[in-house]
Amino acid sequence: MKHSGTKTGYLLRANLKQNRIKHLVWIAILVGLFASAATKFNVLFGTQTDINAIVETLKTPAMVSLFGEFSATKPYTTANVFASEMLVFMGMFMVFMNISLAISNTRAEEDSGLLEMVRSRTVGRLAPTYATVIEILLVNGLMGILYVGSLLAADLKGATMQGDILMGVSIASIGIMFGFISLLIAQLANNSRSANFMSYGLYGFFYIVRMMTDVTDPEWTWLSPVGWIQKTAIYTHDKWLPVIMTLGLGVICLLIAIKIATTRDIGSGILAARNGKGQAGKLLSSPLGLVLSIERNSIIGWIFGGIILGAAYGSIFSTIGDIIGSNPTYRKILGVTQINAANRELILNYLNMLALFFVAIAAISGILIIFRLKSDEKKGYLEILHSKSISKTRLALSYFGVGTIVSMLVFAGTLAGAFFIGNSMLDDPIATKYFWQTMVGFLPATLFFVGIGTFFTGAFPKLTNVLWIYLAASVLVKMFGPLLNLSDDVANISPLGWVGKVPTESVDNTIMIILISAFLVLTLLGIVGYNKRDLE
Repeated sequence: MKHSGTKTGYLLRANLKQNRIKHLVWIAILVGLFASAATKFNVLFGTQTDINAIVETLKTPAMVSLFGEFSATKPYTTANVFASEMLVFMGMFMVFMNISLAISNTRAEEDSGLLEMVRSRTVGRLAPTYATVIEILLVNGLMGILYVGSLLAADLKGATMQGDILMGVSIASIGIMFGFISLLIAQLANNSRSANFMSYGLYGFFYIVRMMTDVTDPEWTWLSPVGWIQKTAIYTHDKWLPVIMTLGLGVICLLIAIKIATTRDIGSGILAARNGKGQAGKLLSSPLGLVLSIERNSIIGWIFGGIILGAAYGSIFSTIGDIIGSNPTYRKILGVTQINAANRELILNYLNMLALFFVAIAAISGILIIFRLKSDEKKGYLEILHSKSISKTRLALSYFGVGTIVSMLVFAGTLAGAFFIGNSMLDDPIATKYFWQTMVGFLPATLFFVGIGTFFTGAFPKLTNVLWIYLAASVLVKMFGPLLNLSDDVANISPLGWVGKVPTESVDNTIMIILISAFLVLTLLGIVGYNKRDLE
């Protein structure tokens, strides 16, 4: 009888070789961003005046909702500012990296049939899980060391070696925790699609809890494991308990996952799939209906999740609007009318910032569906359809059309949740025209990213991962570009930079037409490319 961990080392080497490009890209982007930001913060916030000014901004509800609570105590330092701005966002991308790694190495390989072939040899039942665990530890450990090295090299004002080490370990620990949580979810779900949806959905839930509690009462942020990373109080109190809790939760989930993996059959999940109908409905008589049926749960989840996320962000509109009005000096100098105008400007700027995230969320929701064409084709799911009198154009349009419509609905729902829930909280609501202005300004940017996904899927399926890099870089550059004194030319690498400050300024009709035209051209090229290339 073979040992449960037999050939773990062999599988680890195979996984590292297979994932080496992904790992290098993640390391280059995340560590590169972290290191470049660290080296510039001493220049950007070199004086106490600069530091105090940015701290006041970071304490506003809008910034707290995005970056978390600013818990440092006076005198504030450059290191305090850096930790406050980078922790939550670096943790977010580490989570995304680890969810992808954990699911693709386990459940995705199981769905493709590869794991069954591997297990037919002298490979232990738990070897794939053990190999993934070691890979997660190695990648996150390496990135944690590089984060610490970047901080030591930058020598931020107010930083300590203990704080530098704690920050690197904290960011790595949240990645490890969600990697292990995803391994557990991979055992619970029936397929990789459900595992990914559940993992990202759980992170989204924790993130919303973190955001709401940070804004209302930071003591309750302990309810969200995503918020634990903030409780380390880096460069102030340097608390290691949140790191221990983060890793502890990860280990607990890992032990449960291993326990389940010892008895679970390949291809099954603890959460049993619901039995289908005895007869197929009319919806399944076409490729479009098939895609809608398969993606039904994820579509519903994306739309309602987007609305809830938007509503959560919108619920703090009134708090943002009170920033100026609550200041007695401003009330005395400006008067009610001017205060309302100044508050409206703050809210519109906040809405512009939120729209950047909503574009990314909406684009991801549609791109994932479009990329299903590639994965379903690779797994052989489409062979039956190709054997029927169904053209490749019709099949491709089914995936591309559903993905595009879902992206539009998710963006509209997320923006509507933020705008209308936020507006209901205001004593002096902002005009509805700003909702439509934001919609018209940013929706073409969403479609542009979807168009790139369509083009790559149809014409160059091996390059689909390039889109994730481009989308991540677009958001990061737009968010952190001003902090790093990057030029507008750098921000203009994507449509997020072309759109401008909508809704605080008018929509540029030329840009809107260009983006929509680019989307249509990219979609057409994707369909043509899919028809001309061989099936994978």
